[in-house]
Amino acid sequence: MKLKIFTAALTVAALISTTAQAAEKPVYICAYYNGAGTLINVKNFTEDELKNVFGAFAPDDAVKAKLFLWDGALQPEGGLSVTDYPLEVKKLVSVTTAPNVTAEMCAASFWQAKDNCSDEVIMTEAEIAELNSRILKADGTHMNDLTAFDGAYDGTALAKSLADFNKPSKVLYLGDKPVSESYYEAIRKNIRNAAVTKKMPYKFGFAVNRTIMKDYPCEDYLSEFPSDPEWDELTATGVAVNEPLVVLFRTADGKFTYVYSRCYSGWAPTEDIAVCESKAEWESLLNPENFLVVTGEKVYLEPSADADLNEKLLTMGTVLPLNTEYTDGAVMNRLPWNNYVVKMPARDENGKFYQKDALISANRDVNVGYLPYTPANVLTQAFKSLGDRYGWGGMMNAQDCSAFAQEVYRCFGFELARNTSWQAAMPADVTDMTKMTTDEKKAVIDTLPAGAILIMPGHEVIYLGEENGLYYVINDSGSLVPPDDPNTALNPRSIIINDLSARRASGGTWLENLTYAVVIK
Repeated sequence: MKLKIFTAALTVAALISTTAQAAEKPVYICAYYNGAGTLINVKNFTEDELKNVFGAFAPDDAVKAKLFLWDGALQPEGGLSVTDYPLEVKKLVSVTTAPNVTAEMCAASFWQAKDNCSDEVIMTEAEIAELNSRILKADGTHMNDLTAFDGAYDGTALAKSLADFNKPSKVLYLGDKPVSESYYEAIRKNIRNAAVTKKMPYKFGFAVNRTIMKDYPCEDYLSEFPSDPEWDELTATGVAVNEPLVVLFRTADGKFTYVYSRCYSGWAPTEDIAVCESKAEWESLLNPENFLVVTGEKVYLEPSADADLNEKLLTMGTVLPLNTEYTDGAVMNRLPWNNYVVKMPARDENGKFYQKDALISANRDVNVGYLPYTPANVLTQAFKSLGDRYGWGGMMNAQDCSAFAQEVYRCFGFELARNTSWQAAMPADVTDMTKMTTDEKKAVIDTLPAGAILIMPGHEVIYLGEENGLYYVINDSGSLVPPDDPNTALNPRSIIINDLSARRASGGTWLENLTYAVVIK
């Protein structure tokens, strides 16, 4: 069976298919030209036949057709009574999935149609701000109240403390060679020899680039396995553009600065940090009245001759103040028509903070203010990253499992704790499942809304819903053992959909290993 689309001018010339036996619940193909909506023909296919149909589409043909589910008869006057099928054809062509995952499941709309997913607003912005305040103060979340830093600190004592680290318990590799003790000692020396004094003022600033924070100040990637350039054990967390920071001292070579973010502390590249003149200036910039939120998986500024702004990466959840009073003509050599004018953080040659106006096209996936917090919106945000690569600690301009949840929830104004166990300590609606039987865990999951966070030792996932007796999740997965091959460990290193019958290398299914369910409310 073949399905071909021929285009002439602005219409689809033909839809060719063979007659197929109707499925019990028919699925129909509607032909379109670039979304123009001209219906040429309708046929119904069985599921197996449909797979053959998809295989006939070339990638550049995919935008010219769309799938629909239809339960009624042809309407003589009105054409078809249709509801959108979860996926456009292009998303079903040559895409592989985890075991037990169908192509239809790879769209937010499939799960949004279920009873556990609604459009009801769960919390207002004021309620979210209040919860953030409680998360900040809760034991075990390891959050940092940046505004509480004040006065001075003992730089000599801090440098000594940070330099007196023990090398990692596991053997790490630089390329294909084990990291030597002398390598770690060179890092210690770089910290010990920093220009520090007993009384140093806290400084305050912002990240000017999407960057990463590391546990030790070193530029190399140190991996658990030889020649693994995509997994740096020392990388700790990603830092978004315009993220506020408390800034302490630099290493002796000046390349790294010790900083605190809201959810972590560690070493960030000095060139990615701009320092404000005073704490008062910094505080005045923390809560802009008008702001833009990046709601796309990644948004890039347009190419520009300005090196500070040229194709700058903005990750999901990035918040930028809007310049709503811009009247000065061109921005970046362009008129701002059909663009948002935002105030981008910048760093001068001395490391001082200032702001530059920049343009973000109105067609980008951004939102003025935070999104309404609903289960349906949580899934919409999560599915925007489906298939993207995994990045341990934020490396490779990507996220790991807990940072994935952080970025999704940041679009609604939440400031979640950084790591899995820290998120389990948040004062949200947390269910401790550590001592539950598998059946008891199932009973808990049956009550969860879509978008809830499920945690197991060292990993977390975002819950989607139940289908055919299996519980499905979307997650940034570094490794798993497929349910159909318990003797094979796989490294997806991508954001994927799978069900909780997947197994862990240490034994047991994901369902059996669940320890906490977290509903953010």
